[in-house]
Formats: sequence, C-alpha cells, structure tokens
Amino acid sequence: MDVPEVANDSQDDSHNRGLIAWFARNHVAANLLLVFICVLGFYAISVLKKETFPTFTLDMIEIGVSYPGAGPEEVEKGILIKIEEALTSI
Repeated sequence: MDVPEVANDSQDDSHNRGLIAWFARNHVAANLLLVFICVLGFYAISVLKKETFPTFTLDMIEIGVSYPGAGPEEVEKGILIKIEEALTSI
C-alpha cells in the first residue's frame, strides 16, 4: 500500500509568518524583550519630572469692596480709580 505524503509546505509557512510567530518559537527572546521594556519603563518613571504643587505666577488680583447705597459712577470715582492708581506701581 502506498501512503500519501503530507506536504511540509504548510508547516514551513506557519513558521515564517512574522514577528509574533518568531517570538512564539523563541520564548527566551520574548522574555528578554519584556524585561528590557520593563527596565526602560522604570527608568523613565524615575527620570520623569514630578511636582505636587507646581510653581506659577499670577498676574491678576481680585479685590472686593462694598459701598452700600452708592451708584456705579460714585463707586468708580470714589473707589475703583483710586485702587487702580495704587496698583499700577505694583
């Protein structure tokens, strides 16, 4: 009886499919790549600039003044202009 031969081409194609297949066959290389990526990640975390409260400067001031019973023009002339003049030097 003749036994039909099985073509080995299908097995060769599955071994040459790409990078993922190569890593599946080479467990040590895959583990080394994993360790390399983890080491680079820990290095990046240690070098990363971290600030809980970053420094910044404000160039604005908020002032609240009450002047009961006064109209808008009185408040502007009596209070606002004087405050603005005093703050221009700051």
